[in-house]
Amino acid sequence: MKVIIIGSKGFIGSHLFKFFSTSNEVWGADISSSTEEKYFMLALQNTSFESIFEENDFDVCINASGNGSVPISLNKPVYDYELNVTNTIKLLDSIRVHNPTCKFINMSSAAVYGNPTTLPIVESNVLKPLSPYGWHKLYAEQLCKEYYYLYNIQTINLRLFSVYGEHLKKQLFWDTYQKAIRSNQIELFGSGEETRDFIYVEDLLNAIDCIVKRGLFNGEAINIATGKETSIKEATQTFCEFIDPNIKISFNNLIKPGDPLNWKADISMLKSFGFEPKVNIELGLENTVRWLKKNK
Repeated sequence: MKVIIIGSKGFIGSHLFKFFSTSNEVWGADISSSTEEKYFMLALQNTSFESIFEENDFDVCINASGNGSVPISLNKPVYDYELNVTNTIKLLDSIRVHNPTCKFINMSSAAVYGNPTTLPIVESNVLKPLSPYGWHKLYAEQLCKEYYYLYNIQTINLRLFSVYGEHLKKQLFWDTYQKAIRSNQIELFGSGEETRDFIYVEDLLNAIDCIVKRGLFNGEAINIATGKETSIKEATQTFCEFIDPNIKISFNNLIKPGDPLNWKADISMLKSFGFEPKVNIELGLENTVRWLKKNK
């Protein structure tokens, strides 16, 4: 199988590149320079993907690129739109013109759900994003449906919940670690009772592998999570135990714009493709802290 990873230098993309390289021909594409032979360097602005698909026939394209920050999307919505929407249609149209048999995997987000009224969240839930990031991920999903129904391009949308693990240098655990190495008294946003469905990056890779092998690719959306709900307080306390048991955490009861309150996914559809989560949050966080300490 010949695979192209768009965003191959990022957190998820770099893990995907390594994972699929063990038994497939894998190419990367990103905005960073690289000495790798099977690699396309992309322009930061006005990105074009034409040459990628003109010169090669790929079996699968995984789009792990784009802006992954809700705060950035709130401050720079046009920038977020260009990375998460415009680049998606450019990719889809390059595939349509040059490589129409290529399957397209779009990394969407649970942010499309906003604040659900009931848990667990099923894929048929009403979609009410809270941020430009969430809205733009939803637009990208619609583009994947458009290209499936109008042009018969095989597409699928993966609604990623709270992915964490080695090499992630932003979001909750990275921010908590930066505070923890400076002081054993740290303050975090919220009440601590907010919940997330955390999925360790190794489980994410196995989920995507199941999708590649068994997904329908008919423009559908699939929850990518563990189906387990964990409070921010519990997760960060466990995380800090692995850093230094003397760390004390307090919460300021301020909710950041764009942040949902409670998330827990229904992963029945994902399980139907053969997925079972294997890494519990304690082990995942222990591995994450080990990497952080090694690379600080």
